[in-house]
Amino acid sequence: MRKSSWLVGALILGALLALPAVARGKDRAFDEIVHRIESYYHKRPVRLMGLASFVASHARPEGVKNMKLAVFEDLEQNPPGSDFNSFLDGVAGPEFQPFVRVLSNRDGERTYVYAKEAGDSWELLVIDLEQGEACVIQMQMKPEAMTDWFDEPARQARSSAHEAASSR
Repeated sequence: MRKSSWLVGALILGALLALPAVARGKDRAFDEIVHRIESYYHKRPVRLMGLASFVASHARPEGVKNMKLAVFEDLEQNPPGSDFNSFLDGVAGPEFQPFVRVLSNRDGERTYVYAKEAGDSWELLVIDLEQGEACVIQMQMKPEAMTDWFDEPARQARSSAHEAASSR
């Protein structure tokens, strides 16, 4: 009896210790990308981004939830080179699939969108790097909302902007 109660106690303790790691693992890709940008540029995201993420999670386009946002400004170097592409693919891992990748030869802007299924919605990871600025967004989006954006992106953008303005 003593041996089994010790084993049960050890299992419960192990599960409790693992919970924070599981919670962090959910946003691991977002956190690692933000950290890599911080390290590369030696800058932290704009202050109060936690507050901005909270506001964005409540004032968001229809069908979007769990939004996280990190914005970097006043960056003095050019965006990272091709090694950043491999880094992103590695961080995204096998669960995220490259969805959109746009590289501008004219101004050096780079936009990456990764997607993965997350239950009844899609989880998107968007990274935009340009001269002087960088932005990382993670969000979940319902498939219907994604379809609406793909079918009529201009109308959806106007609709979202109108809803945000009328809710003020």
